[in-house]
Amino acid sequence: MILSAIPVIPVSKLSVAEEALTKVGFKLAWSHNPGQDLMYGEFQHPDGAAVHASESRGDGTGPVVVYFQVDNIDELAAQALTVAEDQPWHMREFWLRDTDGNAYRFGQAITN
Repeated sequence: MILSAIPVIPVSKLSVAEEALTKVGFKLAWSHNPGQDLMYGEFQHPDGAAVHASESRGDGTGPVVVYFQVDNIDELAAQALTVAEDQPWHMREFWLRDTDGNAYRFGQAITN
């Protein structure tokens, strides 16, 4: 049984992901150094979502995009000091980018 899927984001430093993700409520839950002074950590959101960030290129290279489906898009956008916009694919979305070029995309279905 699969319980969840957690994306692993390649970053130059954990602080890069932290700067972007804290804008919408994520917090660094734990981190460790698996070797060579390359940190690995998990960011958790109060709603239960989690994202891992890794400084090791052995975990892949970026940039990458992580898409979060949400039910409070305008609230999260305001929290991140940005604005969500309606898209032609029937989603209301906003994006956050970190300084490594990774994108954190948030979307909510438009129901009319």
